[in-house]
Formats: sequence, structure tokens, C-alpha cells
Amino acid sequence: MIITRTPYRVSLMGGGTDFPAFFRERGGLVISAAVNRHFYVSMARRLDDSIRLSYSKTETVQTSRDLEHDIARTVLARYDLHSGLEIGMIGEVPGGTGLGSSSAVTVGLLHAVRTFFGLECSADTLAKESVIIETELLNKPIGWQDQYGVAFPALKKIRFNRDDTVQVEPIMLAPESRTALEAHSLLVYTGETRKAETVLSGQSSNTDANQSGLEAIRSVAQDMLAVLQDSPLDLPLMGSMLSESWMIKRTFAANVSNPEIDEWYQSGIASGAWGGKLLGAGGGGFMLFLVPAEQQAAMLSRMGNPPAFPLVLDSIGSQLIYESGSRRSVVSDTGRYDESVPEVAVRGVPGPGRYD
Repeated sequence: MIITRTPYRVSLMGGGTDFPAFFRERGGLVISAAVNRHFYVSMARRLDDSIRLSYSKTETVQTSRDLEHDIARTVLARYDLHSGLEIGMIGEVPGGTGLGSSSAVTVGLLHAVRTFFGLECSADTLAKESVIIETELLNKPIGWQDQYGVAFPALKKIRFNRDDTVQVEPIMLAPESRTALEAHSLLVYTGETRKAETVLSGQSSNTDANQSGLEAIRSVAQDMLAVLQDSPLDLPLMGSMLSESWMIKRTFAANVSNPEIDEWYQSGIASGAWGGKLLGAGGGGFMLFLVPAEQQAAMLSRMGNPPAFPLVLDSIGSQLIYESGSRRSVVSDTGRYDESVPEVAVRGVPGPGRYD
């Protein structure tokens, strides 16, 4: 049995500049935070040759090629795993809510599969391969930030370079700054979910038209980096930066916001929040507000007391939390156990990375 745990992520600033159509011309910058809400993947051998996959539904099939779950089907096929597996996937927040859930699935499942074969599982490797799976093999119209946001821990800046290389560097907050950020932040669930690809497809096709807006968002991200180095942390200034980026992002496509989301935002600001933004692609999910701790209860009451929790940083990133038994026996397509790990021919698997 193998169990992995992968954090969700909050994109504080720079979203949209992680699209290849933008960063290959101008370079991208995202400030991202792994948070203490997680996605879990369990993986074990079955005694028969079927595949049983449990998530929001349960699939039992004779070969992984028949799975409806596109990420699981693609990851298992990539590693030639087609039978004899029991896989469970469960998350602490719903999918489609702007916290990078699809990439948490991909990174978490990859972590389990690579552990199964005894392969290296650095955050850099998991993120790079997740980009390959989601953007190349599944052809999703998404950027590259989520894969790095959930694989790497805590708060970091992610630079997307013109040559397709990605640099991830930790942002080392002073202890009092981290305490203040966590105490005065609030993630508020709007109750609406959406399929990110649907929202992002319009934004992706509008990249050329949105160039000036994306450059402005990247500039605000650069400014926020400077603010994060200050102590004490200027939370009102950070809040105004969140709002500034949200006002820009709302212009990218018609389905990024809607009257209900606008009302959520205005309620937060009217309740004393220094600023806020909708997370993820848009269209629904979680909103992030920076708001004085003493005013948070009143703000939530004004909103009808929706589910909410603070932005608390995850300090580890994607990790293996349990492993038992020998993984040296794997099930072949015939349903028989092989006593040695087979050669794993995987296209485009990157080498080890660093996070210094």
C-alpha cells in the first residue's frame, strides 16, 4: 500500500503569465502558496487482474485503458500499468474551486506510481511530468503554475522562462510576517464550481488581446515580491494588489466573473477587507480576502456564513506518507505477478530538480 498527500495551492499573484503563449515571448512570474488542505492518493495491488478506481465515483474495469477518469487513465498508461490495482483518490475540498485540484490529482497519482516503481520523486520531477501529462497528452488549455504550486511547499516565486525552463524559489517570510498573513487571510467558498478548461479556453485564445493586462499582472507580482520581504508585512498594500490584479483579470474573458461573484467581492470590501480576488480560472470556487482578523466573523455573517478557512501554509509539498509491503512485484496484463520491476519506458521523464 502506498499513500501520497499533495497540498492544494493558492495563486497569490501572476496567474495567466504561466501560459506558454505568454511566457515564451515575455517570461512569466507567479507567486504561489501550498496550503494545508490536501489531496490523497492510495494505491495497492489487487489479487485479480481488474482495476478499481474510487473517487467521486467508482470504476471497476479490466484494463486501465477503459477508465473514464482521464488523468488516471493517462498516468497508468504512461507507466504501462494496466491491471491488478486498487486506487483511491479523495480531496479535502471540491474540484473546480480554484485551488489547483486537477494538478493535485496528477502530482499525487504520479508520486504514488513513481514510488511503486522505486523511481525518483523530487518536486521538480513531479511538476515537470505533470505539465507533460496535462498540457501535452491531455491537451488541456491550462498554464503551468498549478503543477509547481502543489508539488513544491509553502510560499514561492515561480519564473517561467522563454526557453520553457522553470525556476522555483522559496519566499522566506519572517516568522511574524507568516503569522500575520495566516491570521489575516480568509479563503471563502462561493459554493459555485466550474470546469477550469471551459473558462481557460477563452482566456487562452485571447492571450494576444490580453498581452497588456498580463504584463500589468506580472508587474504587480514583481511589486508583491518586494512587499513580502518587508517586516512587518504591509497587508493593506498586499490586499490592494490582490484587488488590482482581480480587476485586470475580470477583463480577460466574459466568463471570468459574474454578478454573483461581483457581489461576493463587494461584500468583502464593504466588510473591511483590504482586498481580494477570485482564485483559479474564474467562474466560481474560492475567493481570497486579506481582512483584519477581528472583522472576519462579521464579514462572513454578512455573506451568509459560507464555508471558509485561513490561508495556512503547507511546509512539505507533495509527500509519501505511507508505504507498506514490497513494491518489487507488479501485475502484468495477464494478471500474473512479476517478481521484478519491469523496465519503465516513459517519454519525457525529467531528471532530478533542486529547491534550495
